[in-house]
Amino acid sequence: MRGRPELGEWARETLARADATYVGSEHIREVLADVVGHTDRVFDVPPGVDIDRFVLQDRGAALEDLLAEARKDPPNGGDERLPDDGNAQRLAAFLDGLGPLVVYFGKLIEEKGVQVLLEAMRGIDARLVVVGFGPYRSTLESLAPSRTLFTGPLEHRHLRHLLPLADVTVVPSIFPEAFGMVAAEAAAAGSPPLVARHSGLAEVAAGLEEEYPERFRHLASFETGDAADLARKLNEVLALSPAEHDVLRQSARQAVVDRWSWASIARRLLAPV
Repeated sequence: MRGRPELGEWARETLARADATYVGSEHIREVLADVVGHTDRVFDVPPGVDIDRFVLQDRGAALEDLLAEARKDPPNGGDERLPDDGNAQRLAAFLDGLGPLVVYFGKLIEEKGVQVLLEAMRGIDARLVVVGFGPYRSTLESLAPSRTLFTGPLEHRHLRHLLPLADVTVVPSIFPEAFGMVAAEAAAAGSPPLVARHSGLAEVAAGLEEEYPERFRHLASFETGDAADLARKLNEVLALSPAEHDVLRQSARQAVVDRWSWASIARRLLAPV
């Protein structure tokens, strides 16, 4: 609607008759006001996460289930929207190694900031799995440090088992986001998210911080586009003891259960009406 006054006017007239208008984040409320103008009865209700699907899982079981799902993948046939061929064997070999695991999943476009993560990973002794498709993939592959595995896109049936294997999931977007669904899904599966602190992602970071013990709250986010800050935070998360990391992952999941589970979202949707 930007730059189209007639559409903005149509939207204002339409929303004036609505009993409730829902936006996915405070960031989108601001966008709505900027594009459409003042609207009454606007309620901030983010998308929800299926906490019965994304769950904490023992690492041994998670790896076994991930490989079982990967074996079901159809032949890729050169389709970037399908998982890479041979992922079951590649993941088995890659995840069998020792050392921490970092995960990114999302579009492979410059706006998602994966290049920031790759720069940060250069000084970190950890493995990285990059999940997704997009026109920036070949560039990212050329920038990736060793011990990085690109898988192509994966579905929820894969991700629900990959995420419990990840010590941390990074959401490095440098472009405004409506909401941090990737971060919420990761948190539900017990992979503490580290998110760029802006737009809808900042609201996810704030929700995590409310649940985290005070000493861990700074580990929910990093300065947007700042690879050095991201590297510092990653090193801190990866240096936690098993007991400390378990506190972090349990707290991350609880933040989702309380704020972004379908049950909590349903209550918020129904409240205004």
